[in-house]
Amino acid sequence: MKNMTLQNIASCLGRPLVNGGGKENFEITGAELDSRKIEPGYLFFATRGERVDGHDFIPQAVEKGAALVICEKAPGETRPGETGPGEIEPGDKASGEEIPGEKTSGIPIPWIQVEDSFLALKRVAAFYRRQLSIPVVGVTGSVGKTSTKEMIAAALSGRYRVLKTAGNFNNEVGLPLTILRIRDGHEAAVVEMGINHFGEMERLTEVARPDIAVITNIGQCHLENLGDRDGVLKAKTAIFQGLPADGRAVLNGDDDKLITVQEVRGQSPCFFSMDSRRKADVSLEKILETDLFGSHFTMNVFGESAEAFVPLPGEHMVADALAAAAVGHLLGLANEEIVRGIASVRAVDGRSHIIRKEAMTVIDDCYNANPVSVKSAIDLLMSAKGGKIAVLGDMFELGEEELALHGGVGEYAVKAGVDRLICIGRLSRAMYEGARKAVAVTEAVSVSAGERPAVPKENQLFYFPDKESFFEAFTPADFERDTVLVKASHGMGFQEVVDWIVE
Repeated sequence: MKNMTLQNIASCLGRPLVNGGGKENFEITGAELDSRKIEPGYLFFATRGERVDGHDFIPQAVEKGAALVICEKAPGETRPGETGPGEIEPGDKASGEEIPGEKTSGIPIPWIQVEDSFLALKRVAAFYRRQLSIPVVGVTGSVGKTSTKEMIAAALSGRYRVLKTAGNFNNEVGLPLTILRIRDGHEAAVVEMGINHFGEMERLTEVARPDIAVITNIGQCHLENLGDRDGVLKAKTAIFQGLPADGRAVLNGDDDKLITVQEVRGQSPCFFSMDSRRKADVSLEKILETDLFGSHFTMNVFGESAEAFVPLPGEHMVADALAAAAVGHLLGLANEEIVRGIASVRAVDGRSHIIRKEAMTVIDDCYNANPVSVKSAIDLLMSAKGGKIAVLGDMFELGEEELALHGGVGEYAVKAGVDRLICIGRLSRAMYEGARKAVAVTEAVSVSAGERPAVPKENQLFYFPDKESFFEAFTPADFERDTVLVKASHGMGFQEVVDWIVE
């Protein structure tokens, strides 16, 4: 890793290198805060978790070949059982082995003592980012960050060897670790940047320093902390602070908030749009064919037409492809390279992942949810043939309007025409009630017009306070000939619902 010598790391932290032993000029080969992932030559960050203290696993990291340890206590002072806030998953053991039962001793490798190991992680990653010359693309937004990140990485793979964020490792721990995964062979990096409080984006940009900043949209996410969509806009556009003088912004030209951004770093933003009538640098010309397995479409990329195929379901994936085409063009790719890359994109589990089992199709979109993304997923469901079932759960962090927003989703599902709507969770009671009211209104209007009432009927609306009640009321056979959408916020644990239906 370029210039990542032990002495340079100590200098960037402003702390002495202890026990250097002539290894000051050794360059680390990687960095981790999970001792189970340590490889020879790695830097190990000893961090304090809610239930586990990484300091207890310094000996295991050393045994695996760690070349440097960054810790909050001198290794000889570390004792088991000392915990604090951190990122280790509850119940996990940092090394995958039993916690040692006695006081650890000094270690035979260099180490650096700091006040906060998580802060040290960000500072080390920021130092490493300054050593790199490859272009870095930062992706943020309320909805679609991960799918857009995947699409951009796929597009760039038409020419470059790309490092991308694993999963949604996009916070103040995941982003620095992603930057520290960049190696000499990488020619570009695409990093996801997620926030839910003011000030977080500024800290992320100090680490990532993107050359291109992509914002997918400004939606109703994290309203508990950001107030309203204007607050979301302010928090998200802080990504521009990390751009260099010649950096570019790529923005969704269909978003009413983002189109108010007129200038970034002295240049007009690069806009992408699903509406060819808009003044956009990259726009959709026509969708030629679409189904649950992808979309064929033509797009205009800076004045040149190109036909493409994205092998993922939903028109929102076409929008992601337009964003990817804009980034690819800015980084010098020809349309042929962009199209080839987009065609190679693959679904991420929990994000519009299509699962086929005999006559049943499951749309696994249970990683996260907000009103915009749920409505988009319902639109995707409606493109399927045969019976259409939506299993929806609570959407978190929606602030004071959470019940009204859940009710709006229930109403939307009814008006879209789903055959069966199943609402699960405390907040989803409001979704169920919104659906019931919509059914009553729709039936009344249909009867007065002499038409067949729209579905679902009252007997196809269901509410359950929890997953267990749902499992007791249905069997997987109840879904075996239908297309089933499963979507909720990650904290609802709806992967269990997907597994239950499929297995």
